[in-house]
Amino acid sequence: MQADQASSPTVEVNDCLIVGVLYSPPASNSYTRPVEVFYNIPYASTDRFCQARPVCLGSQTSGTRLDASRLQFAGPDPGCTTSTLRLHITRPSTASQEPLPVVVYFHGGAFNFGDPLETESVSFVAHAQEDIIVVAVHYRLGALGFLAGEGETNLGLKDQRLAVEWVHQWIPKFGGDPALITLRGVSAGAHSFSQIGHHMLNPSPLPFHKAILESGSPTTRSVLSASHPRTISNFDELRSSMLPIITPPGKVKVNFLMNASIDVFSKHSESLTWPFQPVVDGPGGIIPDLPLNLWQQKASGQSTTAGSETSPPPAAVITGFCTSEGVDFIPQACKDFRSFFTKLIPSLTPTDLEALEALYPPGDQPSVVRRLGVAYGDYAYICPIIHTAHMISKLGGTVYLYEFAPLISEASRTAPHASHSDFVTYSAEATGYPGLRAVSQEMHTRWTEFVASPTGTFTEDRWPPFVTPFGQGNDDTKGKLLVFGQGNDEALRSGNAGVPVQTRTLTKREKEVCKFWWDRMELSQGDGNAGVVSEAY
Repeated sequence: MQADQASSPTVEVNDCLIVGVLYSPPASNSYTRPVEVFYNIPYASTDRFCQARPVCLGSQTSGTRLDASRLQFAGPDPGCTTSTLRLHITRPSTASQEPLPVVVYFHGGAFNFGDPLETESVSFVAHAQEDIIVVAVHYRLGALGFLAGEGETNLGLKDQRLAVEWVHQWIPKFGGDPALITLRGVSAGAHSFSQIGHHMLNPSPLPFHKAILESGSPTTRSVLSASHPRTISNFDELRSSMLPIITPPGKVKVNFLMNASIDVFSKHSESLTWPFQPVVDGPGGIIPDLPLNLWQQKASGQSTTAGSETSPPPAAVITGFCTSEGVDFIPQACKDFRSFFTKLIPSLTPTDLEALEALYPPGDQPSVVRRLGVAYGDYAYICPIIHTAHMISKLGGTVYLYEFAPLISEASRTAPHASHSDFVTYSAEATGYPGLRAVSQEMHTRWTEFVASPTGTFTEDRWPPFVTPFGQGNDDTKGKLLVFGQGNDEALRSGNAGVPVQTRTLTKREKEVCKFWWDRMELSQGDGNAGVVSEAY
């Protein structure tokens, strides 16, 4: 796509003229459409470690003009303790007169890294068979967004909620339908997308209609309490890392603070005990209780949060995983299976560890690293994702489960974490081989159909809904999911196109592994104590 400097799309919001940029497809490309992008639109302003305030465009001076035609640095000002949060809006330039469905996209990156434009919004919109709008959101990361112990907690999640509310209010000006908002989260590099799951479980409902959780769930990895020793230690490590600077974190220049934040993160990267994560922040908070308890409250239709009821589930949800979610996370230096999990989940008992080693016997994998990668992928991603599908199904909701399976990584010869993202957006990186191009087309069309559909439902032959098989005996008609790219190894230059999409059911092994990890999910939540949740499923 090429920028067309001769034509600048404009949108007026509160007497503020927002000027975007038009991207036109090459003349030889007959199946994409021109797309308009509005970059760096402010939606909130922030003070350090405080909840953000909404920005009202045009409220200060009538007739202002905002140049949104160029991508600019959207991070915090290095010399200030305040900053502006921004979002980017992508829409087709030849849209119909009817209000369009909207995707609000939150990027991944372990809550410490990442960028909203890491995914190809232009390609996603340009190739869609039905008109849609994408809004990609900046939110605070690392110590600025997830430092428990200094000011408010979970600020990055609160930023996201404010962004959704901004979209709900102002997206009609851009041709969007506030009644058809889909939240979409994609992992990139170092984390699964659990934040959308937290918004789903929050007792205070957000104005969104459907959700897409790719490689993540609200029970992914650990969601500790603000008073957990690991959380407190992260705060102490941050202050120590800034020495000899004696200025409090709330006043220090942002570059010193963020350098210290990255330094603390790096100390925990090999153990995967990442700092600066969302925490359970109690009644009235973004995560008012353990995620497992919130699921149970939703199942019972009650809430332990004073004065509130549980929010209704989205109309429909897509969620899924890559075949080898954990393979890229395990450092090559790891030599001992048991000690790795002992550090990651300190509450595992000797009996738990024995059962864990029996579940992943050494002979099944060529190395300790590979064995850890399989086990960690199940613990951190695949089993929590299937748990989310199970709970939505149990609640009577509509959920579609997928597996992304082509062999994409030359290093690991698998489909590692987040390797599906380019395929969903039909980006150039995913369409270099005919078989992979077919995989990308199958994924992209389903994702955009889901977004465009008022109900988010598919016909049975297009994508069968996931009906939980857990607690249902040996009913092999339940637990269906779509597998994209099974048997494709074109990226490894082996030439096998595989099968673009097919249906399967959860295997006996997958059910066994899920039950093992679900029985121990509470050990990675709150204070990491056993017996604090009545049941995981």
